[in-house]
Amino acid sequence: MKFSKVQIIILMILAALLVIAGIIYWNFSQKEEIPSNIITPEKEKQGEFTLSAIILGVDEENKILTVRPTAGGNEIKVLLSDTTKIEKLTLPPFDPKNPPKGSITPEKSEAGFSDFKKDKYVFIKTKKDISSKSELGDVELVIILP
Repeated sequence: MKFSKVQIIILMILAALLVIAGIIYWNFSQKEEIPSNIITPEKEKQGEFTLSAIILGVDEENKILTVRPTAGGNEIKVLLSDTTKIEKLTLPPFDPKNPPKGSITPEKSEAGFSDFKKDKYVFIKTKKDISSKSELGDVELVIILP
């Protein structure tokens, strides 16, 4: 069977239209990708974030702790509120020359802002992303470590 020039041109046009329609469909079906270094509200990290730090300073009047992460880094101001839970861990008394067999479980108790002392270690928990921050607010829990 022999095709006429008109039939060949129509087939070529149809093939070109199918290719163009496929390219358009493929472009619209792809999600727009945002570079990984740009943080958008949808991309903001969710979950619990924790920080282990040493206390450098205490501003009891304004309820601000100045801490340095134990892993190193710059100072961070931790803004505490009335809703921030403060706890303290203490080790039960024992004779270092005759330590108890097995593990020692610290005792947890409620604490107040006056329990914060310079050079004490703290554990801080929040739901906000804390990476690269110099100031933390919305702190849920601070535990003073033994």
